[in-house]
Amino acid sequence: MPKLRTRVGSVVLRGLLVFCGPMLTDCDPPMQPTVETPPKLAPDEIPLQISLRCPGDSPCIDDGDGLLYAGFAKRDLTPLIEPFTDQNGNGVYDDGEPYTDRNGNGRFDAYWIAGYDSGRLATGVNDPVWARALALRQNQSTVVVVAVDTLGLFRDEWEYVDKLIDKRLGIDLLLLHGTHVHETADLTGGWGPNDFSYGVNEDYRKQVHQAIAEAATEAVANLRPSRLTLGAIRVEDPDGDMKRYVADSRDPVVINNVLHTMQFMDVSTTPPQPITTVVNWSNHPEAFGSRNPLISSDFVHYLRDELEKKGAGPVVYISGSIGGLLGPGHAAPLDENGKPVPDNGLKKAQALGHEVARFALTALADPKNVSVEGRAARLSFRSTEFKTHIENQKYQLAAMLKIFRRKFCCFDETRPLSEENVPSVETMVSYLRIGPASIITNPGELTSELFLGGYDGSQAGKYPLYDPMQPNAPDLSQAPQPPYLLDLMHGDRAHRMTWGLTGDFLGYILPRYNFVLDDKRPYIDQAKGDHYEETNSIGPRAEAEIVGTMRQLIESDK
Repeated sequence: MPKLRTRVGSVVLRGLLVFCGPMLTDCDPPMQPTVETPPKLAPDEIPLQISLRCPGDSPCIDDGDGLLYAGFAKRDLTPLIEPFTDQNGNGVYDDGEPYTDRNGNGRFDAYWIAGYDSGRLATGVNDPVWARALALRQNQSTVVVVAVDTLGLFRDEWEYVDKLIDKRLGIDLLLLHGTHVHETADLTGGWGPNDFSYGVNEDYRKQVHQAIAEAATEAVANLRPSRLTLGAIRVEDPDGDMKRYVADSRDPVVINNVLHTMQFMDVSTTPPQPITTVVNWSNHPEAFGSRNPLISSDFVHYLRDELEKKGAGPVVYISGSIGGLLGPGHAAPLDENGKPVPDNGLKKAQALGHEVARFALTALADPKNVSVEGRAARLSFRSTEFKTHIENQKYQLAAMLKIFRRKFCCFDETRPLSEENVPSVETMVSYLRIGPASIITNPGELTSELFLGGYDGSQAGKYPLYDPMQPNAPDLSQAPQPPYLLDLMHGDRAHRMTWGLTGDFLGYILPRYNFVLDDKRPYIDQAKGDHYEETNSIGPRAEAEIVGTMRQLIESDK
């Protein structure tokens, strides 16, 4: 779920929640899952029910020529920003101020930028934002992932997009990914003109749905026989220092700094030409900072642009385990003159994008890279849909006020919300394997520690692992023990990755041992120490319900 900041007192909040039950739900009563295997579950973990397994289940039998086909398409999602004369200098449009009606609908169309605080009106465009689709098919199994330049997409958006896609295309798994850029129009609702106003331009939202569906459809139409080349590189200086590229603002410092490349080449051409290159890395795309009024895909734009200029073909960027919070705010990338750029803004986004592009180009050119095609590039996946609790009272309130317009379910509507009567949402996780690569999706901002461990300091670079003297410091003796998700995944360890914010937008997914709430105003104020992320998490059960499901899905191989 997104970073929504409210200033409602805890008494008022609880009072509102007493009446919110009937307004929150729009889905079916809870269903009892069918357990796939005898469960060996930790407290609060959910027995796994696999929704679809391909190849294997009836829609995707393993019959065909065995070739791996790949296709790419994209659609421009840049909103049509309408210039206006800010006569009173307050930074937003007020009724009566002159404006240019670019779409001729007779009204001023506001686009509120999602990320950071509410009230940030877009006044222009720095660079286009996109929906970029990769389609994969082998025999009767077809997967499409669409990476959308947005802060995030709720699971409900998938339903709208799915209805727009012709079922005769045979797409078995449609994954919608939010790159988590903090510089484009709100698509979830939490970033309107103020904290209590819905921030989505509904006409734009419908345009985005249509564009995603078109990109997915065209990517399938563009399928070509392909060869997959896998690369991986640690984004760090030779001495292991990451301070030019990424920082972790939450203790313990655990940074998943491996950048993955997946390049699909069209083997039907001579010489083979790139169909697309996927780049997967873990860092918040927020280098522009909180005061930027221009639409942008942040450093992601400069990374993609540089790679495409250097012959990588069209680039699909996918964010990884960015929770923690992994971000560029305290990093200082070098500009073209070798000077550090510590301050947020355009120059920092440019510098970071170009710096990271150099790592990606190095990974693509590595002679040790693994290339596979045909049956050696075997495509398979399994997917699960399940319900997870929304314990965050701020999110419950946002749903009641129709700021978050997604379906809640599985609670007693006749009773006030409480610790014993907590709503849920339906979400999803998928596990994909492509040749020696494996990918586990996560529906939010997963902390790197839950993906790969790192409690021994091996993922901290030159940063200190943690400050034991700060309030509410983590007790690492209580941290999760191995094996971690990365350890359990299949294939070459160098090519095991997680795609974050894929299938849903559930905020920070945090380890329970270090989940600390403010005593007086939980989820509204952060507890002392490094505990901002709890205010934008669905709650302490997220680790068990989400990461536990991810683990079961990985281990359910037959």
